[in-house]
Amino acid sequence: MKKLLLSALVLCNTAFAGINIKQSSENPLFYYGICKIAKDRHDIKTAYEFCKEAVKRMPDTPAVYRETIFLAYSIGKKEEAFELLKTYKERFKNDPETYLFISFFYNVTKNQKEALAALEEGYKKFPNNEKIISALVDQYIENKNLNKAKELLEKLATIKKDDPSIYYKIARIYLFENNAQKAEEYLKKSLQIDKKYKPAWQLLGEIYRQSGNYDKAIEIYKNILKDDPNNLEALNRLFQIYVDKDDFNNAAETIDKIIRLNPKDNDAILKKFLLYIKYGKSNEILQDLKKSSQENPDNPFLKFMLGMAYETLEDYQNAKAIYEELYKQQPDNQELIDRLVSVYLNLKEYDKALEILNKLYVQNPKDYKILLSMADIEDKKGNVKRALELVKEAESIAPDDPTVHFIKAIYLDKLGNWQEAEKSLYKSLELRPDYPDVLNYLGYTYIDREMNIDKGIELVKKALEKMPDSPAYLDSLGWGYYKKGNYTEAEKLIKKALEKMPDDPVLNEHYADILLKLNKKQDAIEYYKKALELIDKKGEGEPNQKERVLKKLKDLR
Repeated sequence: MKKLLLSALVLCNTAFAGINIKQSSENPLFYYGICKIAKDRHDIKTAYEFCKEAVKRMPDTPAVYRETIFLAYSIGKKEEAFELLKTYKERFKNDPETYLFISFFYNVTKNQKEALAALEEGYKKFPNNEKIISALVDQYIENKNLNKAKELLEKLATIKKDDPSIYYKIARIYLFENNAQKAEEYLKKSLQIDKKYKPAWQLLGEIYRQSGNYDKAIEIYKNILKDDPNNLEALNRLFQIYVDKDDFNNAAETIDKIIRLNPKDNDAILKKFLLYIKYGKSNEILQDLKKSSQENPDNPFLKFMLGMAYETLEDYQNAKAIYEELYKQQPDNQELIDRLVSVYLNLKEYDKALEILNKLYVQNPKDYKILLSMADIEDKKGNVKRALELVKEAESIAPDDPTVHFIKAIYLDKLGNWQEAEKSLYKSLELRPDYPDVLNYLGYTYIDREMNIDKGIELVKKALEKMPDSPAYLDSLGWGYYKKGNYTEAEKLIKKALEKMPDDPVLNEHYADILLKLNKKQDAIEYYKKALELIDKKGEGEPNQKERVLKKLKDLR
């Protein structure tokens, strides 16, 4: 102790400057003070030794015990900590705080059973103590003993009649039990006590929203706004209700008010953008963002959103100009990089996209997903071999990522190496057996190339179990039935797929093939023509598709 005392006094010489050390060391508070200072300076062992000495000199001070118990536990002296806890309980058994502390300590040390037992013992001794009842309620809720929690809360409500949080907690329990009606009843009781009690009106409004009772939710939020017109929480919730109600005008008015109150709220700006896009008002939001950007030239987020508005209108040149300007200021902004690369791809400026991704990869050499993005661009450029090289580099970084093996298989297949492609597909499924895209790709290939149509259908059906509404998977299954000669079933499936994805050139071609088999020649011709239009606009859905469709049309003349 002498050695520790010396080191602690050196440590704390500034704090104790001018103090008679001999006299101070005889004062029990001196040891507790050194303990606290050492703890604040993260010297836990020294803190423990001085607190331990303080316990001997101040045996009737519960705070010293509590400090020492935690210090002992934190330096690995667990048996000593629990022994001190036992002494602490015996010495201060008539103090409600004792049972609260013991429960807290057991919770911190991951011993919920003992934590609950301590509170239940405290409750028996102090049945009307608000703190013990509240802590015991929380413990019961944690242990999923909801009936006991409700029982205690009802009792607490008779003790603390003006506390809205009690009824709120009861409501939460009923909600956990899927009893929304009782939850609503208790939330209303909570709001009768305090109509501004935030947790209660928030939860009640959300209950109404989720049940589709929008008018009641609106009433809740408008009542809050009567007393506090600028309450942003209520305004944001009101905005969401209007969106859910499909009420554009009120939603727009509400989000405008939110932005006026907080012009730097980027989340609100994004919400407004998405609202206008949802209702096909791209030109309106473009003009709005132009004006806002001019009024707030130092807000880069507004410029970014303006770029997105241009993208929505397929004005990629203006979008590019904005993103390039922002990129000079924020070269590490991942979201901005994603948008700029996307614009470059739409403009077929592939080398610029690759330049940005190369820089990003140099900064993040372990991020193999950048390599996959670069591979996709090389594929678009027609450099499939280079794309495959990049994917193999990604594989060396992430050999257990099933997507890497899937993409590798696609490029191997494009290069005519089906044997190796098939191995990569099965490797992907080994890593992720229910990978629907891989199941569909493998199944469709077996079907389309007539390698194993029945096996292909089986694989596509497994994919559809995971994503039953996928138009691509429906097309694959329909194509399987087509290959089996079941044209009626094929027509049903591919028609359903077309309804979901009408602008896909392969789907239109497949549908035309089926119509031809069903002796609907004129309809087939129309769908072949549509497939050609889509190929000219979007590119081929499969290699050599344009040549194939042109030949089919020629044969029908």
